[in-house]
Amino acid sequence: MKQDNYMSFSVVAGFFLGLIISILKFNTPELIILGTIVCTIVLYLIVTCCASFYMMFLDYSQTKLNRDKIDSTLNYYCNEFDKKEKEVLGVRQYLKHSIDTLNENNEK
Repeated sequence: MKQDNYMSFSVVAGFFLGLIISILKFNTPELIILGTIVCTIVLYLIVTCCASFYMMFLDYSQTKLNRDKIDSTLNYYCNEFDKKEKEVLGVRQYLKHSIDTLNENNEK
């Protein structure tokens, strides 16, 4: 997963975690909002630091992708999707033909 996904998740998780903790701890709406904001910011900063350290220690030579394998896998799935699309198109044509036949029989 990309680091942006972790950052976005930390904002959402921090918000709900902060909201739950603030509702349990505080009685006034102002403190609930403040607690939610503070918890969201703290969790966001923690995840930002973790993502930064991960990027700092990541060795890019080990993360090279096998392009041939990816291309063959994508071609396989593309062919499978084409087969399924043809099957669905056949079913739709059969249903349309059946409905047209029923409509013609009902009109007579």
